[in-house]
Amino acid sequence: MLLEDLYNSKELINPIEIEKRKMSKTPRYGVNGTLYKEKELVVLKGSQRVTTAKKMGYTHIEGIIVNEWRISR
Repeated sequence: MLLEDLYNSKELINPIEIEKRKMSKTPRYGVNGTLYKEKELVVLKGSQRVTTAKKMGYTHIEGIIVNEWRISR
């Protein structure tokens, strides 16, 4: 899904919010025994903006890791 206002304005004003997760050392499985692909970084807020930014040709966009302070302790 493309955010029309964002696409038309050609501007990304606010950063996306990202959560950093710990990866499991043991393999995890989903539906029908399919191997689950874990991701270290997950977009919490702004995932549609990521898709729109890619279609606009961006290679980098600003993001904030919202839980980094908890992981570093």
